[in-house]
Amino acid sequence: MKRTLIGLLSCAAVLPLALPAATDSGEYAIRGAGLIDCRTYLDEQQKQSKAYLMIGGWIDGYITGINQYSKDTYDATSFESTELFAELIKNHCEKNPDDRLFPVVNSIIHQRWASRITEKTPMVGIELGEQRVRIYRETLSRIQKRLAEKGHYELPATGEFDVGTITAIAAFQETLDGYKPTGFPDQATLWALFAE
Repeated sequence: MKRTLIGLLSCAAVLPLALPAATDSGEYAIRGAGLIDCRTYLDEQQKQSKAYLMIGGWIDGYITGINQYSKDTYDATSFESTELFAELIKNHCEKNPDDRLFPVVNSIIHQRWASRITEKTPMVGIELGEQRVRIYRETLSRIQKRLAEKGHYELPATGEFDVGTITAIAAFQETLDGYKPTGFPDQATLWALFAE
């Protein structure tokens, strides 16, 4: 008998733990959207269903839990939005339709673990034309340092979004196929910048 998505969202399973918590043997229950398979995820994403929105909420809640219970972690994601996670999951799921959502999300977080925000840092509001984003000052400083490593930025890494940063981001975007040199630190640009 085929389980419905709602049924899957209310089940629990036991998997090995990657963070120091859970039972003495490292087991813990997974609840909610983490139990659904990639095939279901892709179907719900395609439909932009209420279940898909619930999955986004589950991802945010899972990251919040990691932030709360992981040592030296203010935010496990330094710039990655829920929408970027959705695209990364989609890319994985298209190749692995039988995988469960929880290990996919967990893997993405662990791949980026070294770049997490370890201490509270202010948010900076960025507006460029009609584009807007809020980003950690620490992340802006890291962007400036990374752009300097790539030869696009020569000023001190202040964590301020200024003309030099806009120019450097635009110069980096010009090196990427299919990118417009807007100077805006969008998710795709930042993913490409920190990919190596």
